Amino acid sequence: MHPQQPGQWGPPPGGQHPQQQPPYQQPPQNGRGKRIGLVAGLGFAVLVLVGAGGFLALEYVDYSKPAGEPPTNAALPPQCDLVGKPTLQRLHVTNPDPTIASEDAESGLASCGWGPTAGRDGIDERTLRVDVRSVPASGDVTETFETLRDSAPDDVAELPGLGEEAFLTSGGEGKSEVSFRQGRTIVTVGYSGRDKGFMGDSVDMSEAEAVQAVRAVAQEIAAKL
Repeated sequence: MHPQQPGQWGPPPGGQHPQQQPPYQQPPQNGRGKRIGLVAGLGFAVLVLVGAGGFLALEYVDYSKPAGEPPTNAALPPQCDLVGKPTLQRLHVTNPDPTIASEDAESGLASCGWGPTAGRDGIDERTLRVDVRSVPASGDVTETFETLRDSAPDDVAELPGLGEEAFLTSGGEGKSEVSFRQGRTIVTVGYSGRDKGFMGDSVDMSEAEAVQAVRAVAQEIAAKL
């Protein structure tokens, strides 16, 4: 019997074939890893939602904070009674403002001011100011009114039908004024404010709202003079 030459096929000496190893099989997954990943993902999503909810809650608390101050109970000049309480409530300015209120007997000027009462007048800042000037008999009421008109901004609009003569100014920035003359009394009504924004800065209230307010207050006062 001839020995097996290199490169020839055949059984090795002894006549036994090498034992073949079975192919590798990946152990079956029991789903535990998938469940862990799913739980981790859900946990992260919950944390994100909780954080976002907390942020929104804080923003809402700040947004819903009432405007204004506690009741001042400040005394106002008698001329301020020309503006009725229903009007003050409608304009969200039921709190007398002592920083505006004043009376000068020598010049005949009385100033009235109101702002929001905290917890009663909403969340937006508003200010109503009324100046009532009684021109003495020795003065020229027409000239005094013309001086007031000349000192107003350029955007002056005449308002026929209010007092003997009247004009409106809207300076933007959420404020408007009406001035009118009736007899020897000159009245100026100013209304201004800002609207609070949710998750944003407050903005000037609309010019239309300011104009509507000052015209309504001026007409109310003119009817009582």
